[in-house]
Amino acid sequence: MNDPFRQFYQPPQSPLARFGLVLLGLAILGLSLMLGLVFLAVAAGLAIIGGVVLTLRRWLGMGGNKPAQDQTIDVEYRVIRRERRND
Repeated sequence: MNDPFRQFYQPPQSPLARFGLVLLGLAILGLSLMLGLVFLAVAAGLAIIGGVVLTLRRWLGMGGNKPAQDQTIDVEYRVIRRERRND
């Protein structure tokens, strides 16, 4: 009978209070479910809109990654060699 949970929380003895706590718990669960569905719908909507936008950009050629005709770079360089002196 030495339950540490009962040390901090003691359920109410009244049946009406217990019924009220059950209703409150159900209301909190229902609210959490609805809020989660709203966030899920927003996330899914944004993902769908983003996918449509990316697809349209690719189909219309607005991707911005057009291949260059010649990708070689002409450069000149000079090798400078410095000898270290141990003084």
